[in-house]
Amino acid sequence: MDMIEPLSRSSNLINADDCFIIIIDVQEAFIQGLTREEQTVFMRKYRHLIKLASVLKIPLIVTAEDIQKNGSIPDALLQSLAPNVQVYDKFIYSCWGQKDIQNTIKNTRKTVAVLCGFETDVCVGQTAIDLLENGYQVCVLVDMTFSRNHFEHEIGLKRMEYHGVILSILKSWQEEITSGVRTSIHQILKENDLHTI
Repeated sequence: MDMIEPLSRSSNLINADDCFIIIIDVQEAFIQGLTREEQTVFMRKYRHLIKLASVLKIPLIVTAEDIQKNGSIPDALLQSLAPNVQVYDKFIYSCWGQKDIQNTIKNTRKTVAVLCGFETDVCVGQTAIDLLENGYQVCVLVDMTFSRNHFEHEIGLKRMEYHGVILSILKSWQEEITSGVRTSIHQILKENDLHTI
C-alpha cells in the first residue's frame, strides 16, 4: 500500500518529531484516589503511551515524587519502560525546577512537551507554566491527568489554558501526530497494534 503524507501542516498542529513526553508522578499514593474503573482505563492508556513513545522514538521522561515516601510508579508501568528510561525521584513540584530533570528536558532538543500525570493543579500545572515560560510549546493530555477531585482538576486546567497550554486527549494527540490513515506513522502504529486506543 502506498503511503500518503500530508501536503502541508499548520504550525498549530503538533508533529511527532518535535515532541517529548513527561509522565509526572503516576504513583500508587495518588492513583488510589481514582475509582477502580478509572484506574483500569488510566493504566491501559499509560501503557499505550509508553509503548507509543518507544515505537516512535519520542523521548520519554518519567518522574515519581519522593519515592522513599510515596513509592515509585506501579510495576505494570515500570515493566513497560524501555531499559534506557529512568524514573526521576522528584522533590520539586515543577519538573523544570529540578536540575537533573531540567537537563534531561534540554537534552531532548525537542520543542513540544506533552504532559500527563498527577496532579493537574500542582505538579503538572507548575511544570506546564515553567516550560511555556522557557520557550516550549506545551500540550496536556487531559484524560491522563488528574487531581484529588474534579474541582482541583478543573481549576488546574483553567490555569494552564489561560497561560497558553494546549489541552488535548490521548486519542486526539495521537491522531494529530499521525496525520492520516495511510501515513508512514500510522503504518508504524498499526504494525505495533497501536493505531487504536
